[in-house]
Amino acid sequence: MTDFSLICVVVDKSTKSAGYDVFEKSWQALIQRFENTISHQNFSGPKNSDERGMLFPDHTDDKKLVRLLRRMRAYNPVPNQPNFGPGYRNLMLRYVIEDVNLRNSEHSYFIQATDLAAFLLYQNLGPSKYVKKKSGQNYFSRLDPIVCKAVTHQQGGIVRL
Repeated sequence: MTDFSLICVVVDKSTKSAGYDVFEKSWQALIQRFENTISHQNFSGPKNSDERGMLFPDHTDDKKLVRLLRRMRAYNPVPNQPNFGPGYRNLMLRYVIEDVNLRNSEHSYFIQATDLAAFLLYQNLGPSKYVKKKSGQNYFSRLDPIVCKAVTHQQGGIVRL
């Protein structure tokens, strides 16, 4: 699927406090990166100034995800970069249209492919004994051509929280 771009977000829970909301922070990072990539026309393929996007996730905490997206449309504080001084900017979503369109992965090859990519990344970062025995931890590297590197300066184009 060479016409696709993967945005990968990894949360290292071992470095987070007990009150850290992994669900909200990881989805917020993903949505912000998706928004920014569209707005800066950093996805591969034709560049269209009127480009917009939608999210089609697997069923998850549906209500919480919809609330998060709606909140980000009105209030989306993004910390300033160090050279701009302290504080934040309110960068409301403009390019992600519509609420999330939740699907059952059982009925969507695209979501199954995304689930596989997430599993391969997980096994790349901390392979199980079986995967390590079969050298499966290296399979994620095959997806490198479609990992959207424009979303972060971090190694491999993976957003790490």
